[in-house]
Amino acid sequence: MNDQNLDQNPLRNQLKQDLETSEWLQKFKAINQLLQTLKAEIPLTRLCDLKWDTTHDRLLIHCPNPETQTALSKQSQALAQRTGCARRLVLKYSGHPDITVEPCNFPD
Repeated sequence: MNDQNLDQNPLRNQLKQDLETSEWLQKFKAINQLLQTLKAEIPLTRLCDLKWDTTHDRLLIHCPNPETQTALSKQSQALAQRTGCARRLVLKYSGHPDITVEPCNFPD
């Protein structure tokens, strides 16, 4: 099959349209944009491993050391203001207590 035949395939076109308008894809794009924004606007996050927990709509920020975790906790308001779609942020470092930031606790 060539590309012209694929473009004329109604099932393929429907699947493509369904994917482009899917809630899941839109959420994925928003999360991707959020992670890029965080790394651009809060440079310390570049040192961390950022993971989105889809089950709980929260952002897990795995810090490389306790100093980074502490420094990011001091920027919790800035983090919270940039993560409106997250129910909470969790700053993690192995062997240290998690620091949880709830974005709704800060005024806009």
